[in-house]
Amino acid sequence: MNLELSIEQYEALLKLVFMGDWIVGFSDYESPTPGENRMSEVAQHIYSQADSVGLSQLVTHDHNSESLTLTREFEESSGIADMMEYYEEETFWEELIHRLAHRDFHRHYGESAIASMAIEERIEKETPFVEKYANEFNENGLENLKI
Repeated sequence: MNLELSIEQYEALLKLVFMGDWIVGFSDYESPTPGENRMSEVAQHIYSQADSVGLSQLVTHDHNSESLTLTREFEESSGIADMMEYYEEETFWEELIHRLAHRDFHRHYGESAIASMAIEERIEKETPFVEKYANEFNENGLENLKI
């Protein structure tokens, strides 16, 4: 299979591959055994094509991991670092809100009552818990969170 991309499309693909490979690197979804991780193999293949399209300055060889990766300069200048930071920030708040709301919803109604609810009723009854935490964290961040 041949895939034809413009230089701009290839740069966008490099960003997507980097972010995807970064996420997969944090999971145990694929085998951690070298040579068995298909997604990392695809990432390495995409990175290896940079030289052939005249963009070798965007990819570097990481001697610690013995793999190709994007240069720090490209990560910073292309906005990847900002996108990843924004994603992490938003994901943190969404997860915190929903996990606390889910916990309180289950404590309030109990497992057996929730099991007998239709999905629409569950959503309706859990929504106030979500809104409570969303409002709290939007107004105060972590200031009032205590353990």
